[in-house]
Amino acid sequence: MISFIPGGVNIGSFIPTGCPPIDNLLGGGIECGIVTQVYGEPGSGKTNLCLQAAVECSKSGKKVIYIDTEGLSLDRFSQIAGSRSKEIAQNILIYEPMSFDEQYTAIYEIEKILGENVGLIVVDSATSFYRYELDDDSSSIQSRRELSNQIGFLQGMARKSGVSVLITNQVFSDVGAHPEFSRNSGRNGYAGNAVRPLGGKAIEHISKTIIQLERTGAGTRAAKIVKHRCRPEGEKCEFKITSDGLR
Repeated sequence: MISFIPGGVNIGSFIPTGCPPIDNLLGGGIECGIVTQVYGEPGSGKTNLCLQAAVECSKSGKKVIYIDTEGLSLDRFSQIAGSRSKEIAQNILIYEPMSFDEQYTAIYEIEKILGENVGLIVVDSATSFYRYELDDDSSSIQSRRELSNQIGFLQGMARKSGVSVLITNQVFSDVGAHPEFSRNSGRNGYAGNAVRPLGGKAIEHISKTIIQLERTGAGTRAAKIVKHRCRPEGEKCEFKITSDGLR
């Protein structure tokens, strides 16, 4: 699954997700040159969106760097990629860190291979290991600083190379569960929501596009713009999770 073609990459404005409602919502897909954050409860479609964007990027002939912290389902990848799954997989380099420190190493190693036709960087999830770090009060401040450094490094690479960066974020449902939430209140549509993204201002500031995914029914989901440079905040679309991807 590890393969790269030497040479430059002609990056356009967006990497399409392959889900027309979401692409229309975002004005074309995952914007190049920035960090796009997607957050939502488990089962809201975050990983499906990442996989589908990776497949679409690979189909276009570009490479994908995929940092997986949650256990990627190869069966689900095959369903989304379809009959060309083996060919598509050749364009995807997967890192599987097992700790927050290993996630740090994986992110900082990306810079070494960015020139090799890479169109998309995925981190699913950026906050899985960070969440565990919050259990230790003595290290929570250091962990937030490190998370900010990691996402900031990704943003720097995106700006320099024009690559698209797509990260997913976990949520807390109890607004009083951790003091970082008090800093989010009243900003970017978070106030009054039942769930809020991890990371506080660290990820919020660096992410130029923020999308919330929500369950709306059996197999149906909604995507809402929480932050965007050009699109109206609060705008929504509905989509479906099907056997072969998001539609």
